Amino acid sequence: MRSLLLVLSVTAAATIPAAELQFTEQVINAGFNVEQSVLVANLTGSDYQHIVLAGHNEDHRQQLAVYATGRGIGSNADPLLSIRPGPNLIAYDVGRIGERDGLFFIEPGRILRYDFTNDQFVEVVKIRTIYGQARSGEITPINFIRDVNEDKRDDLVVPDTAGYRVRLQRPDGSLGEESLLQDSSSMTVSAGIVSFESRPLFSGDMDFDGLSDLAVWRGDALHIYLQLPDLRMQGEPQVLPLKLDLLSEAELLASRGDFGSVNQDGRRENRIWSIEDLNGDQIPDILTESTLSEGVFDKRNDFRLHLGRRVGNQLTYREDEDALLASEGLQYGLITTDIDGDGKKDLLIRKVRLTFGRVIRALISGNVSLQLQFFRMTNDTYREPANHVTRTNVRFSVTSGHVDIPAIKVADFNADGQQDLMMQTQTDRLSFYYGVPTANLFAEDAIDVNIDLPRNGDLVTTDDVDGDGRTDLIIRYGAADGHDSAHTVRLMFAGS
Repeated sequence: MRSLLLVLSVTAAATIPAAELQFTEQVINAGFNVEQSVLVANLTGSDYQHIVLAGHNEDHRQQLAVYATGRGIGSNADPLLSIRPGPNLIAYDVGRIGERDGLFFIEPGRILRYDFTNDQFVEVVKIRTIYGQARSGEITPINFIRDVNEDKRDDLVVPDTAGYRVRLQRPDGSLGEESLLQDSSSMTVSAGIVSFESRPLFSGDMDFDGLSDLAVWRGDALHIYLQLPDLRMQGEPQVLPLKLDLLSEAELLASRGDFGSVNQDGRRENRIWSIEDLNGDQIPDILTESTLSEGVFDKRNDFRLHLGRRVGNQLTYREDEDALLASEGLQYGLITTDIDGDGKKDLLIRKVRLTFGRVIRALISGNVSLQLQFFRMTNDTYREPANHVTRTNVRFSVTSGHVDIPAIKVADFNADGQQDLMMQTQTDRLSFYYGVPTANLFAEDAIDVNIDLPRNGDLVTTDDVDGDGRTDLIIRYGAADGHDSAHTVRLMFAGS
């Protein structure tokens, strides 16, 4: 194990002062394979935050545990809660309904909250959901307690076969009347198997009345569910045609089911990537992705920005894009975040070249070059070339099948209001590039931290675990990292 205190001297770029980056480490051995994303909340109202871990033990029995976290808590502390969730507990989440954070569960027919004071499950509300029977697989975290109407109060949002069921939280901490968002889920019948899918749910003020509404994307149109003045959502949607040449639902299903039997040469697919306010004018904007296949091993795509505009009291989107980010390679994993603190969303896009020759070379070398491109929003648009470009590699083994994915995060680790770039540069090294208030976005010189890292960098996540305003690291490990490591969660508390 690494030392509990990592202090690293750095030589910073001329645009930022010399500094030290410190991490205090807390290592938790859960005693079981931690397989699910780590959730963070203050579940008892104490001075310490808590993390929720879930997975299975050596007998493949489900396990869930809650640990207190912080600089003053030892790594061998006992869990605050340790249970074997039965198949009646479908999923879990953390959020605040009332005065303090809570640990919530979905059970067929109702929502439960775990009462840490009395060590028992308490019914919160009865509700119909798509999860109508006991689970046979693993218990998983699902984000059903979250703020959907952007009033800084968490709400209850659960999918059902008929659509999302939403209960907005009132100012007194109680849950309001249920609203059923009609036609916000889809049903598919294939080979005699019926499946239901919840469409992505987007938020934003779409009728300019000062209240945040909800919407789903269906074909080349938005279905908008207006928020009513009495903390309810309108169940019947208003349909807004987009005219962005998007795939219909039938075409989307066909593209999924017919892969391998449809000619890929010249095939183009257009779909919505995200709907959110990107330029800070309180109107939701649309990012679309267009993918062109010149063959199975020759694909490229582009992202297009369509700004939301107000015409009278109507929300409109122009057919012509406000920004076009094209590529000769395949762009993926787009992330929107305000890097420079100007209230507008910047972009991080990962890019690889996928041609037949490159695939063969990658198979021989076991290495794929990954380019990271950062685009700063300027004058309500994104322009090429990217403001900041850097590279890393994805390594894989043809014999074992293991893929080593580098850890890449953008977050504020030193609490200066600028987002920093964290990138894995070696198997046991993270490099931090401070954010700078210039068009380049990040400093040139890096702060290097040596630490035990998982082979899958996606297991490295970020959160302000101790609530001090600095972003901390949460590191999990997989089976490829070894038996003991798979039981381990490493918390790295950022300091100064």
